Amino acid sequence: MKNKKTINKKAINPDGLMDVHRPTPKTEGGRYTEDNHELLDPVDHMKHHGIYREREEKFDKLKTLIDGREHLLKTKNGCENRILAMKRNVDCLDPIIAEFLAEQAKSLKKQMDIHDRRITKHLKDMKLPIIDAALSVRGIGAITVAYILSYVDIEKARYASSMWAYVGYDKSSDERYNKGEAGGGNQNLRTRLFATAGSIIKSTGTENPSPYAEVYVNCKRDLSVSNKITKTRLTNKKGMHEMAWKDVQPSHRHGAAIRKMMKHYLADFWYVWRTVEGLETPMLYPEAKLGHKGIVVPEERGWTYNTPTKKQITELKSFRKYKAKLQLKDDEVKEKKTSNNNK
Repeated sequence: MKNKKTINKKAINPDGLMDVHRPTPKTEGGRYTEDNHELLDPVDHMKHHGIYREREEKFDKLKTLIDGREHLLKTKNGCENRILAMKRNVDCLDPIIAEFLAEQAKSLKKQMDIHDRRITKHLKDMKLPIIDAALSVRGIGAITVAYILSYVDIEKARYASSMWAYVGYDKSSDERYNKGEAGGGNQNLRTRLFATAGSIIKSTGTENPSPYAEVYVNCKRDLSVSNKITKTRLTNKKGMHEMAWKDVQPSHRHGAAIRKMMKHYLADFWYVWRTVEGLETPMLYPEAKLGHKGIVVPEERGWTYNTPTKKQITELKSFRKYKAKLQLKDDEVKEKKTSNNNK
């Protein structure tokens, strides 16, 4: 296959409405060649790779609203970054363009405020137990809850660690990405959680601090006196270097404390969401494998929710099975149509 000429994907798919698929994947040495490519519908392509998620209508609308917010946010940040670069004298902008970008940034900020209210309204209109429970926690806003609900598939997240891995919190930042490998977690969701972490930290020392602020404070304090060795970056040297936590840069301890705090929040979110959906909630790793006692439960951090009765759990399981059958039937019909069209 190495000697075969690579095809021009734009030439065979000029309008970009289809996906070019490699039957022999890249991991097995596959390239886009004449005998190793086919055009697929984008949805069918995602299904082939197991990354397509069928959402209920209300969740689908929520995801659309979150996608819209991401578009607004990236465009606004782009305008603001160009203006900042000009003010710092690292970029040159025509005065007319600079004024235009400033007006755009202001307009986009206003539009984002309006859009956030739309997200909040739709979220509350969904009337789900997990939404009421999540919004009952002090210091956590509707936008953060909306991001989690639109991205995470709680039925697939069998463990709290499943959510950590999906976000990218299962590994430290230096281990998150490996060259040539896909992964790293959901960057949009991780960025949103980072913004939430900032709000939580600001509540420290106030009359009503977030219940998760204590996790951050305690972790940062413990690391500042810890002799445990970690890998860190130094400003005057390349690569990673081993060093005791107490000797690393304060910013490194700050980042580690944020990661731990948000892992606690996600673990509580996972537990409550799985509980109200009538799904199993296996013990956390520290309990199951390390024998830790005294794990803080969500109720101690302000989560308020009702555990479903046995009858309600049975009904939820029956509904999920019904949905799965409908989806399987729908996939079979689509596969049959595709097969007939290819004949």
